[in-house]
Amino acid sequence: MLRCAAYSIVVSSMLVIATPASSAEHDPAANDEDVVSASTLTRKHTVTPTWPASAEGVEGWVKLRFTVMPNGAVTDVEVEDANPAGIFEDSAVQALRQWTFEPVEREGNKIAQRAEIRMNYALEK
Repeated sequence: MLRCAAYSIVVSSMLVIATPASSAEHDPAANDEDVVSASTLTRKHTVTPTWPASAEGVEGWVKLRFTVMPNGAVTDVEVEDANPAGIFEDSAVQALRQWTFEPVEREGNKIAQRAEIRMNYALEK
């Protein structure tokens, strides 16, 4: 007999208070103060993370920080925190690297923007 488990992956954005850049030359990818919640960005394409085979029956989350480039591509994905550690990080990073967003514009110019997101891995109840 085959046993199937139902899983769901919920992507929620962390609330992060962003501070405006202090100068026009400021690089948003270099300063934690310029990190915004991914919920403030417009997603164009998302990929649902896969559920790791080693995580059967396990729930958790991964908090990621990344850069949205002026063309909307995601780069510089970093794991900020995870619970439980060592289970879902690779899956979350691989999925997020495939996402695209509407480019962020400031003063009429497309810029790189650091953002943060939390991906929740929950068993369907």
